Amino acid sequence: MNSPSRDFPARLVYQPLLGFIELVASQAPAPGGGSVAALSGSLGAALLVMVVNLTVGKKNYAAVSARFTELRGTVEDLRARLTVCIDDDTNAFNRLRAASKLPERDEIEKVAKDKQQAAASGEAVRVPESTMKLCLAALEHAPEIADEGNANCVSDAGTGAEMLLAGLEGAAANVLINLSGMPADAAQSLRREVDTVRRHGRALLERTREIVGAKLGG
Repeated sequence: MNSPSRDFPARLVYQPLLGFIELVASQAPAPGGGSVAALSGSLGAALLVMVVNLTVGKKNYAAVSARFTELRGTVEDLRARLTVCIDDDTNAFNRLRAASKLPERDEIEKVAKDKQQAAASGEAVRVPESTMKLCLAALEHAPEIADEGNANCVSDAGTGAEMLLAGLEGAAANVLINLSGMPADAAQSLRREVDTVRRHGRALLERTREIVGAKLGG
């Protein structure tokens, strides 16, 4: 495994915030929607963890302290895994792009290229699929955190839920756009999965919005 110092120039997660934004806005095709979706999900999960941290140990929330301590570990793990997806998505895109440029001057090279492209196509779907599912897993805790967490942080819980659905939707779109390299039956299965995850995520956000709206009086 490379040390953090050796990885520093290449890892997106080590970039200054402004540097990352400018890199996304540049003419480079990556980082793109997949990495941004993972970042959105990571930030959304981070906000939920923040609300949990500002609830645990507070006298007025003693009744939920044990449950929120458990939630802290669960959502923090999801946040960390979403953070890894930021770089994983750009790396998957770069591998797919590199595979498409491999030479095919003879049959051996054509077979090798097909193999590399198939592997890279699978990875280009797997990473945003993982991002999508991780966002959903974190979003499943948003209604509870918004409802029972520190009332002073209810807007943060709501913002976290919004960011998580944005990450989910962005990742879902990146799954769909990469299905052309998949076998038809696998692609159809993934389309069904995307539809299910989207519907579940949207319902969770709507429930969270209702809770936040009631607490904010708006």
